[in-house]
Amino acid sequence: MQISVRGMAVLPLLLLLYSCSGEEKLQAPQYRIQSGQELSIFTTTDTHYLSGSLTDNGPAFNRFIAAGDGKQLCYSEEMLDAFGYDIETQRPGAVIISGDLTNNGEQASHLDLAKHLQTIEEASGTQIYVIPGNHDIRNPWARQFKGQRQEPVASVTAEKFRKIYSAFGYGEALLQDKDSLSYLAAPSDDLWLLMLDTSQYSKNKELGHPQLDGRLSSTTLKWIDQCGKLAADNGAQIVAVMHHSLLDHSEFIREGFTVNDNDQIIHALIQNGITAAFSGHIHIQDIRTYQRKDGKNIYDIANSALSVYPHQYGILKYTPRSQTLDYSTTKLNVELWAAASGTTDSRLLHFNSYSEESFHRLSSDRVYAELVNNKDYGRYTEPELQAMAHVVGRLNEIYFAGTAYTDIADVIASAGYRLWQDAPSGGLRSYVVGMAGRELRDNHRLQVTLPER
Repeated sequence: MQISVRGMAVLPLLLLLYSCSGEEKLQAPQYRIQSGQELSIFTTTDTHYLSGSLTDNGPAFNRFIAAGDGKQLCYSEEMLDAFGYDIETQRPGAVIISGDLTNNGEQASHLDLAKHLQTIEEASGTQIYVIPGNHDIRNPWARQFKGQRQEPVASVTAEKFRKIYSAFGYGEALLQDKDSLSYLAAPSDDLWLLMLDTSQYSKNKELGHPQLDGRLSSTTLKWIDQCGKLAADNGAQIVAVMHHSLLDHSEFIREGFTVNDNDQIIHALIQNGITAAFSGHIHIQDIRTYQRKDGKNIYDIANSALSVYPHQYGILKYTPRSQTLDYSTTKLNVELWAAASGTTDSRLLHFNSYSEESFHRLSSDRVYAELVNNKDYGRYTEPELQAMAHVVGRLNEIYFAGTAYTDIADVIASAGYRLWQDAPSGGLRSYVVGMAGRELRDNHRLQVTLPER
């Protein structure tokens, strides 16, 4: 019997769940979108949510923000509420969050985030799926901020993570990997999600910091084959989701960001008919493709961090009739949510300009300070140094937003960039020239034709 839930056609399905021991267990009835129906999925990453209970917004917290990489941690709650507002108004079939759910794996942040996600699911009818990132589990950097001090707080184990987020993927998984927190989920009959846990966290305590690089074990690679066979037997397509990049997305930072032994993972995914992967970790918006000699290819779509300018997320639309995936991006509508919520905070009401200005200032001020203190740049006037720092700020905006295709020409034509062309050789100049010379392509739209099943 077909049931309509919030205007969405679904069928109650009795799923068989493989436990971590490999035994089949009967799972409670779950709902998924029936075969032949279109599916819309919001894809985001690196929310880096910080529980409001862990900060007093005092000096220690402000110093942490100033020394950071542009995450708007002071508005963690508000950005998550704005994301929930977008989900409730647009009601996609599913939402993917591909790791680094929390700032630094604080247990309080995980627990509060799960409550937020539950509220969003209940209000929208949308199923949310998560995987951990390198910041989320056994993180020795878990802190709270009180006055002048940062104080250690509890993080979570892998087992605790699975329990906290049982309602967001793990509880309704078709298959779970015994060697990681990877699982296979089915938001619809036709399109399944291979949620891959690429993070390494078992040695974090010994290292004293979260391990940056990611990998998949040989056991997990074999498990991917099981997932591929199950999907093929049921005529379903699969999209892969992971925290670390499947392909190289930057000429400047690769080690620790592209998953280790990615050639083996690429092979495993392509062999199982997977042609699209979604990743995070690197915080930039970028699309890359890999093509094998036999003509088979795979796309890796790196979503920019929701917590960092320009605060955008992806929208994936699956069309069964044409067997295509259409990907696009949209900005988090903080301003609309702020107006609807009745807030008087001018930063939230004008969040787009506030966020861009603060992100630009963060990088340009740092570069300006470095230039002023570098004797090799002593021949430049203060206005010239300011112009050069502005160029770096603008290039970083473009880099994170993935908009070189439309925005880089204006930067290259600027007087500040011409100063960089004649600047002393070294790391700074190489960085600027390299950033300005990035390949021009559209990182915000993509159509993927899926293989026949």
